[in-house]
Parts: sequence; C-alpha cells; structure tokens
Amino acid sequence: MGRSWDYYNDIAHLYDSQYEEPYWKLYHLLTERLIERHQLKTGMDVLDLGSGTGLWMAYFVERGDRVTCLEPSENMIERIQIKAQALEKEVQIISGICEQLPMAVNTFDLVNAQGDVFSYALNPDEGFSEAYRVLKPGGLLIGSVDSLYAFLNDSISVGDFSAFKKILKNKKSQIGNNEISQCAFETVLFTPADLENYLQKAGFEEIEIAGKIVFGPYEEEVIIEEMEQIAEFEENHAFTKELIGKAEHLHFSARKPLYK
Repeated sequence: MGRSWDYYNDIAHLYDSQYEEPYWKLYHLLTERLIERHQLKTGMDVLDLGSGTGLWMAYFVERGDRVTCLEPSENMIERIQIKAQALEKEVQIISGICEQLPMAVNTFDLVNAQGDVFSYALNPDEGFSEAYRVLKPGGLLIGSVDSLYAFLNDSISVGDFSAFKKILKNKKSQIGNNEISQCAFETVLFTPADLENYLQKAGFEEIEIAGKIVFGPYEEEVIIEEMEQIAEFEENHAFTKELIGKAEHLHFSARKPLYK
C-alpha cells in the first residue's frame, strides 16, 4: 500500500478539475459557511495542512491572513506556487507531513486541515498532537475527516459484504483510482465518537463535530439551481446528532485552551 502523497503526485494535474462538479462546489460552500460561523478575525497566522493545490490557501489569503502551507506532494506544491503567484501574495510553502511539523510551539492562530488530512495521516494521533503543539493558546483547529458510516454504506449498498466486514473491523479503506494512478493508500475512518476522543486526547476543548453533507444524494440540476438554499439547509442541520454519522465527511473544530 502506497502513501497518500504518491497518489496525489500522480493526479495533481487533474485535481482541481475533479472538484468542478456541483456536489463539490456545494461541499466547499458549506465548508466556508461552517468556518465563518467562528467569526474569525482577519490578519491571522494560518497553517494550512495538506494544502493540495491551494484551494484553502487562496481562501485565507483573500481574507487577509498570513498563510503557511504544508504539503507532502511535490506536484501539488507546484500548483500552490502558481496560485500564490496569481494572488500576488507572499505565502510560505513547506514540504512535509502533519505528524512532523517543522514549526515552533504556539505559532499559529488557526490550523486548517481540510481534505481529510488526519484520515490520510500515517499516524492520526501524532497529527492531532502536532496541530495542538503549534497552535497559540486559544487557537483553533478546523478540518474534516472521512466518515466510517459513509464507507460502510457505500459497500453494503452494492452488496459487497466482504468489504463491509473488513471496513467495520479495521476502520480503514483503500483510496485510489487505477484509471489515473497505479498508487493507492489507506484512509482512516472516524465515527463522531472516535473523532472526539482523538481531539480530547490531544488536549483540545470546545469540540464541535458536524456532518458534510447530511442530506441527499442531490440531483446535479437541483444543486446548480438552488445551491445557496441547499447550503443553508445543510448548515442548519449539520450539527444534528442523528444526521452527523451518515455524512460522507465529518467536519470538526476544536480549541487549544488559553490556560492549561
């Protein structure tokens, strides 16, 4: 089994085009709304973990924040550099993984970990602990992880009971697409309770967990025509306990205590 960055090295040139689909546009709009619930100040020091091609780098730069990108894929880093140059903003870009952050303690106001960074980590425990370490007291961690129940649903809905049992036992699944890459890697799958336990173990408080996306599946035409309204409904129900687990991804936020 390969590593996530080997796969993303292969598909870097295709990555952004995959997210032009209406579903992913809705997903990213909902993520923005969930981030904005925190009424973040501008001019923050932001660490963008697993920056990919720089989607969230651009979001925070355009807000007026100082952004440091951490990304292990060399080909993805090239895309980040192109986007940063187009924005005409200074962005620090570092090659690395979330379990070994080359930053000092208490450096960032916010650590952003979208794109399931901790699911793709070689050791999620270390990843959460490192995010905690580099946050300033009172700093915020925001991100997403893959949901166990969504992967179980995908396997059982097509009658793949062997995969269902394996996923349930290991809480992992394989990610890859052999049409575009010969590489594949394992993603760690979380229940809401698992995610909360990881965050608490790392020392975080004020933990909030939401589902993205909790309704659907939506018809593409409906998303295109009613995206803002759907995003509003999704945000209003994202924290509903009965719905969180069925979402494809779990969104979370957690704060490093001011005093410990």
